[in-house]
Amino acid sequence: MSPRPRIGDDTALLPIRCPFPPRISPWAQEAGAQLDLWAARFGAVRERTARERFARAGFGTFAAVTYPTADLESLCLMADWFGWLFLVDDQLDDGRVGRDLTATRAAASTLLDVLDGPVRPVGAGETGAPLVLALRDLWYRTAPRAGAHWRDRFTRHLTACLDAACWEAANRVAGVIPGEAEYIEQRRHTGAILVCMDLIDIVTGAEIPDRIHAGLEFQATLRAASDVVVWTNDWYSLGKETALGEYHNLVTVVAAERGLGHRQALDHTAAAVNTEIERYGVLRERLLTAFPGHRTALTRCLAGMESWMRGNFDWSRATLRYTEREHGTPAYLETTLASWIPHTPRTPHTPHTPQAPHTPQRLHGVTGPRPNGR
Repeated sequence: MSPRPRIGDDTALLPIRCPFPPRISPWAQEAGAQLDLWAARFGAVRERTARERFARAGFGTFAAVTYPTADLESLCLMADWFGWLFLVDDQLDDGRVGRDLTATRAAASTLLDVLDGPVRPVGAGETGAPLVLALRDLWYRTAPRAGAHWRDRFTRHLTACLDAACWEAANRVAGVIPGEAEYIEQRRHTGAILVCMDLIDIVTGAEIPDRIHAGLEFQATLRAASDVVVWTNDWYSLGKETALGEYHNLVTVVAAERGLGHRQALDHTAAAVNTEIERYGVLRERLLTAFPGHRTALTRCLAGMESWMRGNFDWSRATLRYTEREHGTPAYLETTLASWIPHTPRTPHTPHTPQAPHTPQRLHGVTGPRPNGR
C-alpha cells in the first residue's frame, strides 16, 4: 500500500511562500491500494522489488493532495493516470528509450494511436504492450466523462507531452543542454502538467467555455500555476536527475546559461517559484474580473490549480521517489516500454551548452505526419 507523506509540515528545503492551505482527500490510502492493483493488472510493474518501490513513491497520496475534492472513483482514476504518466516519464527519462530518438518517436506514436482509435475497454485476457493497454483503460474510463472539445484539448496536450519527450531525447543524443527560455516552454509539456490540469475538469465537472479557456487571461493564469508546479518538481528531483546524468532540470539549465554556481542556481530557482506564485495571484483576480458571469466554474477550476501547487509542494518534499534514487537505491524502472521498441545504437556524447545566442529549435517528433493522419 502506498505510504502517506506528511502533509502540512511547514519545514521544507525549498524556501517558498505558498499561500494555499494543504488539503487531502480521505480516500488517499484506497487510491494508493487501487493503483498498485491496477499497475499489477496490466503488468506495468512486474517484479516484486519494483512493485514495492512503486508503492513507496506514494502516487495515491499525490492524487489525494492534488485532487482533494474528488470522489473515490474519480480519485482512483487520477491515481491511475499518475501511475501511467510517471511510468512513461521514467521509461523516457531514465531508460534507454529516452536516449534513442527513433525509439522515443516510435513509442510516442504507438501510445498516441490509442487516443486516435475507438474508445473501448481492455478485454479479459487481452495481451499487448503493458503501457499501451493501460492507456486504453484510462481513456475508456475518462473520455465518456468529457465533451468533444475537452477530448481534443487533452489529446493535444498529451501529444505535446510526448513530442517534448522527443525533444529531450534529441538533446541527450546530441549532448545539448537547452537554453533557459526554450526549456521553460518545453517543461510544461515534459512535466505533463497541462494534461494534469485538464483532469481538474474531470474531477470538478467545471465547464469552462473554449473561448475563455483559450483566451489570454485564462492561459496566462494556467501557465503561471503550471510553472510553479514543474519548477518545484525540478528543485526536488535535482538530486535524482543528477545521479542519473540527466540535465533537463531548471536548476541545471539556469546554472549553465547564467554561469551560476550550484547554490546560486538553487536560490535563483526558489526566487522564480516565489515570483510566479505572486504573479498567479494577480492573474487569478484579473481572470475572475474579466468573466464575472463564469465566476463559479472559474473559481472551481482555480481551486484545482491551487490544490496542484500546494499538493505538489507537499508531496515532492515527502515522497521517496526522488530520495531513494538520489541515494543509490534502484528505481522501479523496468523495460515495459523498451521491450516492444526496436533499439538503435547510438554514440554517447558529453553534454554541452549551445553557443550564445541560443536559438530554440522546434523538433519534429510525433506531431508531424503519422500513418493515421495525425
